[in-house]
Amino acid sequence: MSEQQLAEENGEKRKTEAIEKQLVTIDPRVFEGIPKQKKEQIIRSVLVSMHTLHIGPLPDPDTYAQYAQLIPNGADRIMLMAEKQLEHRIKLESKERSGQMLQSNIGQFLAFFIGIAAIGASTYCIVSGHDWSGSILGVGGLTGLVTAFIKGRRQQNVSLLKKKPK
Repeated sequence: MSEQQLAEENGEKRKTEAIEKQLVTIDPRVFEGIPKQKKEQIIRSVLVSMHTLHIGPLPDPDTYAQYAQLIPNGADRIMLMAEKQLEHRIKLESKERSGQMLQSNIGQFLAFFIGIAAIGASTYCIVSGHDWSGSILGVGGLTGLVTAFIKGRRQQNVSLLKKKPK
């Protein structure tokens, strides 16, 4: 029998012993009157139907210890992988934030430029005797800027809410 098969068999034996211990802890009379073979069958079926769920960047401690036994420096390699992933994520978020700031600054500059151009064109039209055209151009230009500003703020708030941890 290979070492891996022996390790798997020992692991399964430990699991069945742990399940038996848990069942007996819950109800000490759970296996009263049940033959040993039937008891083992019940425990195996419980073992097969059990599911483990772990959420997070690192495995649970038992799995972590198993990696340490199976792979040379396995536990250290897992920790190193998690640390590298964290660094990578921080760099990406930093780049994203820098890009958003640059985009915001450019947007503000362009909005200011468009606003000045709309007011200047509106003033020129009014001075040239085109009162209605100048008024419409001035009000339309400023209304467009205000609308874009409000929509941008809403979109920014929605984006922040999506990123907010629950």
